[in-house]
Amino acid sequence: MKLVFSDTYREYADYIRQIPELFERGEGELLYSERNEVRRMEHQGKVFIVKRYKRVNAIQRLVYTFFRRTKAARAYLFAQEFRRRGIDTPREIAYMETFSHGLFTVGYFVSEECLWREVAIDLRNREDYDRDLGRAVIQHLVLMHSRGVLHGDLNLTNFLYRREADGHYRFMLIDINRSHFTDGMPSDSQCLHNMVRITHRRDLYEFLIRQYALLRGWPIDATLRQSLRLLDRFEHKRLF
Repeated sequence: MKLVFSDTYREYADYIRQIPELFERGEGELLYSERNEVRRMEHQGKVFIVKRYKRVNAIQRLVYTFFRRTKAARAYLFAQEFRRRGIDTPREIAYMETFSHGLFTVGYFVSEECLWREVAIDLRNREDYDRDLGRAVIQHLVLMHSRGVLHGDLNLTNFLYRREADGHYRFMLIDINRSHFTDGMPSDSQCLHNMVRITHRRDLYEFLIRQYALLRGWPIDATLRQSLRLLDRFEHKRLF
């Protein structure tokens, strides 16, 4: 097994090393289980959020062993890169890669816990959505783009937030292992393509696109037409 962990958590190295075995035994609180599985584990008063990525197929075993970083490694390294660029994400603790017959099999990513609220709850899931929150999300997205951060799965469940005493919103981005980075602002096309996953709810999507165009100084109606074409194309591809 390959183990990489943050110096901040060096004293927990022995426990972290056991996490794959503990996970297999079903230890901890199950938070999510679909393609991947997420568990909340505690040790000596510390909370560890552990994500186990789904077992890879034969071709992926070769790819992730010899040619490409695993999702677990990218999650760990990208968390560092997000913060280096001034974008918050739960602090990385460790990642682990297990092998069989010299080939990669399963990856684990361990991070600190974040108990902030999902943006989707107050935007996508509410008929009368919170427009102030929507504007704040887009302000943060423009900031991310200005710093060359293109989240690889930019949907509202991956935005966590809290509202400070002064009324300002703070955001934390999760599930970042498919992200991309550019030197400076990405192209206009990259930015619009990046937003196509943000929501499939049309009235909300149009509101968010209009806010984005307004902040970027783009023609609002033309930007909206282009964005709706991208969304139509994306949704059509998902069906077939």
